Amino acid sequence: MIEGMSPIPPSQAGNYDPTKQQERDVRLKKAVTQYEEVFLKELFSEMRKTLPKTDIFGKSKHHSKEKDMFEGMLDGQRAKAWAESGGIGIASMMYEQLKHQNGAK
Repeated sequence: MIEGMSPIPPSQAGNYDPTKQQERDVRLKKAVTQYEEVFLKELFSEMRKTLPKTDIFGKSKHHSKEKDMFEGMLDGQRAKAWAESGGIGIASMMYEQLKHQNGAK
């Protein structure tokens, strides 16, 4: 291997433990998935704000705190399900970037 191209810094080469690296990878994957979940929930929330407050006939739609709470929880669950199933790719891009940045293989 070319010097300086090792994924492990030379000072830590003797201390390399693949199990610790796998644990870090699992924690990193979980963290970036949670980040994507938060991002998607905020995206849904902002999209919901753009919906008209009236129906097609100009009448005001019934709006309540309870409905807002329900829609917020529903958006949260949708965001979680979507992020855990691959989402829009933010988590996978961040994972690959941060994995290489942390010196993993």
